[in-house]
Amino acid sequence: MFGVIRALERGTRRIPLSAKRGHNFYKGTGSGAMGRHTKQGGYKVDWSKVRTFIVPDLEGFMLGPYVSRKAPFPPKQVV
Repeated sequence: MFGVIRALERGTRRIPLSAKRGHNFYKGTGSGAMGRHTKQGGYKVDWSKVRTFIVPDLEGFMLGPYVSRKAPFPPKQVV
């Protein structure tokens, strides 16, 4: 009987961590600081910390951003 009670207690601790669990627990959003606060209450952006995304050249790309699975395949072009 006591083994079952111990097993139940272990299983109850397998819930996702949130800010409502634990003392002084802050999970955050995973975003980093992109600058610093100034003495006047503003925010100075450090552009070396800002994320940039490099997009490939999509000139002549046949597909759109969302394609149905039922869409027909385009005919192959022999080059």
